Amino acid sequence: MANLRKTLSETDVEVRFSVPSKWFKENLLSRFEGKNKLDLPVKDLSGEVQSFGFSVRTKGNHFKPVISRGWRKFVHAKGLKPGNKIIFVMENDPETGTEYKVEVIKEIRLFGRDIEGRV
Repeated sequence: MANLRKTLSETDVEVRFSVPSKWFKENLLSRFEGKNKLDLPVKDLSGEVQSFGFSVRTKGNHFKPVISRGWRKFVHAKGLKPGNKIIFVMENDPETGTEYKVEVIKEIRLFGRDIEGRV
């Protein structure tokens, strides 16, 4: 699975996270097994597991994949704002199997310079 890196929009922060269709088709579509919803446990950098509810349209050619369930709670817990970045990563662990992780990147000012910090 290729990492998904996205700069958050206002809609991503205030309503739901819009998943890029191309990334979705290449990396998650097969996990849906013909259904329109998928619960996916995702671990953040602190080790806390979030359960995100991915969903897609059932009609038409455009899936319009989004994360809605669990997303707003995550946004509030991390203090996310438009312009912050999210990275979804899949890691294969021989002992635990496939794990999905989410990283948050915020621009912070340190010693008068803007740098990116992972939280």
